[in-house]
Amino acid sequence: MAEAKKRRGNNKAAFPLGLILIFFAVIGVIFSVSAGINGVKKLTDNTEKKLAYQEWLVPVVMYDPDMFDDVSSADINQLTVCAVWAIIKDDSIYPGIYETDDVGNIMIPQKDVNKKFAEMFGTDAVPTHIGVKGYFDEFTYSEQSQCYLVTSTGSVPIYTPKVIDIKKSSNTIVLTVGYLAGEGWAQAADGSYIEPAPTKYVNITLRENSDGYYISAMQATDAPENAEPGETIVTAAAEMTETETTEAETIAESETTEAESAA
Repeated sequence: MAEAKKRRGNNKAAFPLGLILIFFAVIGVIFSVSAGINGVKKLTDNTEKKLAYQEWLVPVVMYDPDMFDDVSSADINQLTVCAVWAIIKDDSIYPGIYETDDVGNIMIPQKDVNKKFAEMFGTDAVPTHIGVKGYFDEFTYSEQSQCYLVTSTGSVPIYTPKVIDIKKSSNTIVLTVGYLAGEGWAQAADGSYIEPAPTKYVNITLRENSDGYYISAMQATDAPENAEPGETIVTAAAEMTETETTEAETIAESETTEAESAA
């Protein structure tokens, strides 16, 4: 009976989370294809580094957290939401490494959120473990189990990042990031994706510590001189969308059948 409950829980969570993970997969493919398109540019473009930073910043930029001059003064609830979604983006909970409760919420341990938070935002600030709410999702915190209970819809995140410029000094890196509206992506008749022009720009400062670099500041800025308009991304992204959607639907249908059989 306990196993049947767990399977039912996985089934309830599988497809909505699948939609979000499809989004992450598509963004990854778009970044990769962009690297191929721009590969003939001069090496000083830092194209590969830009793409790597873009993927890393997806769970931060997607919910447009408030700006802050120092992470110690940031809205900790907003950064905690980013840390939880960074765990999801790393495929840690899909299709079922973490347990689910009786109503299908996926249970992400507090210790895992602490670790991811420190990786992303350093140790000058720490999560305050209470329920946190993002733009279209809410993560309840269970004091009893010391876990975040995650549910989700298939809504489109507010923004995706585009790294325009990288400036490195002795122990900091400043990324100038264009915020591309999540609903601004268009699809051409041939199936290719058309990248929107950035809605706004933010300087994201990375500071070095013993474990690497972490986000220490996010500050609004003007459009840089080398900002480019939106561009068309080739059809590989569209093909990935169709493939990943089919896989998510197959997983959800399979788990539905297993849950019904177990019941």
